[in-house]
Amino acid sequence: MNPKKIRQDFPVFQNHPDLAYLDSAATSQKPEKVIKAVEKFYRRQNSNIGRGLYDLANSATQMYSKSREKVAEFIGAEPEEVVFVRNTTEAENLLAYSYSFEGDIVLSKMAHHSEQLPWRRKSQKEDKDLRYIQTENGKLSLESARKVINKDTGLVAISHVSNVFGAENPVEEIIKLAHENNAVVMLDAAQSAPHMRLDVNNLNADFMCFSGHKILGPSGTGILYGRKELMEDMEPYQIGGGMVNSVEKDKVEYSSTPDKFEAGTPNVAGAAGMKAAIEYLESIGMSQIKKHTEKISEKIWDTVDQQEGFENISPEGANIVSFRSEYAHPHDIAEVLNQYGVAVRAGQHCAQPQVREIDVNGTVRASTHVYNTEEDVEKLEKGLEEVRNLFG
Repeated sequence: MNPKKIRQDFPVFQNHPDLAYLDSAATSQKPEKVIKAVEKFYRRQNSNIGRGLYDLANSATQMYSKSREKVAEFIGAEPEEVVFVRNTTEAENLLAYSYSFEGDIVLSKMAHHSEQLPWRRKSQKEDKDLRYIQTENGKLSLESARKVINKDTGLVAISHVSNVFGAENPVEEIIKLAHENNAVVMLDAAQSAPHMRLDVNNLNADFMCFSGHKILGPSGTGILYGRKELMEDMEPYQIGGGMVNSVEKDKVEYSSTPDKFEAGTPNVAGAAGMKAAIEYLESIGMSQIKKHTEKISEKIWDTVDQQEGFENISPEGANIVSFRSEYAHPHDIAEVLNQYGVAVRAGQHCAQPQVREIDVNGTVRASTHVYNTEEDVEKLEKGLEEVRNLFG
């Protein structure tokens, strides 16, 4: 694992060699391999998929299928259980719209708005009770989960890793608890997929989603995984071309999963880029990536902890470090860090109920990936010292 060498694979660092990019939880940078995969499709394979009988269309269709197979292999699923979507947000909305179930909904207080709002709307429309798992020390509370998940629960939606706190949640225990009460589970893996090996069989989640742009892939890509027997019974989220077997004046027969959830022309080039991103991650090794990002995140956590007037919001050992300061607003801190070539996120991170509950006006969030180095942390430290000098 050589992050300095890895940085050479990313064009953004060739153009900005001094950039300490610590905002990968928002979106990751893209290696040359991914950029070339997208470019190759448009230069050499560009065609619509599925129905063309000519060689170019066949080539594009095969590439799209191989991309789905690579994603399925990456998470231990079958290809027909993988639906291509634009991002985690669309995956959550697709499932909330299409999946019918009896019982109430359990969410978490720490949930990203994309995880919360589709289910909150469903609870309002279908008059379902809505309950929340509380947060304790930056993680989902098992004690709270045992109180709110019961025989009346139909679905539990939880984050594998919070985009505010960055700690891995006890999802295996919560999934087991949900299944003991005959509830299904939607696992938001947007912040775990970039850093760790995911296996849907080991996790035993019924549904799972993540975004391609956080795993070094193109924007506008993502996946929804669902157990085949559940997906087959779901209604399509959108309807149109490419997701039907036959259409008559008074009758429509939809395709089977995953095709029935992919109406219209898909992001074929994005699928090519997503396949390339997974291949790049696998060439390094997910265990190596997890070890490296944890190491750099630990150094960031220690750096913040040692700065007078700064407070870590994330628990020790988290893969995302959120912090605040008594000196300045998070936006001011982020701007000072920007002057030192450090890119971080500042605000409420699309998790306003959680951030408000911990009684802060927002946090500064530093998040890492394969290309981050110890020098990035040193730049962050100098920037924080300047914050104290300016505002302290």
